[in-house]
Amino acid sequence: MATRDYATDAITVHWDSEVCQHSGICARTLPAVFRPREKPWIVLSEASADEVASTVALCPSGALRYTRTSRSAVDDAGSDPFDAPPPAELSADAVTITVHRNGPYEVRGPSHVVGSDGGSLRDSSRVVYLCRCGGSGTKPFCDGSHNRNGFSDEGLGPA
Repeated sequence: MATRDYATDAITVHWDSEVCQHSGICARTLPAVFRPREKPWIVLSEASADEVASTVALCPSGALRYTRTSRSAVDDAGSDPFDAPPPAELSADAVTITVHRNGPYEVRGPSHVVGSDGGSLRDSSRVVYLCRCGGSGTKPFCDGSHNRNGFSDEGLGPA
């Protein structure tokens, strides 16, 4: 796993480059902090820990995660998305698999991905995206290749 940490006294952001789909949501939401064309590409001093946490929560691939290193207004208000309870109709350990139209399988919930050799590929407590198009360079994980290769659900049955 290629994880890199970016830290301040209030928050540490963990980025897993192998999971990242480069959707750009982080850069569009908080461009002062998430600057993909610069090094370092994450500059946490440009926003509050609450703003960073809220933006990281939007990451569709789960490549961005965070750890609080001090209490904050978001923690005190109980609105931190990583501290939120699961929906009432699902148990805390429920796993949901969503088939995205013309895109990947989204596995949401605690999961363990095992390779064909029986070795562990990835553990996730949040979300994993698995390739459906066959074009990913990080199989079985999605790397966004479906967007580049024109993958379509047409003819594959219900999606």
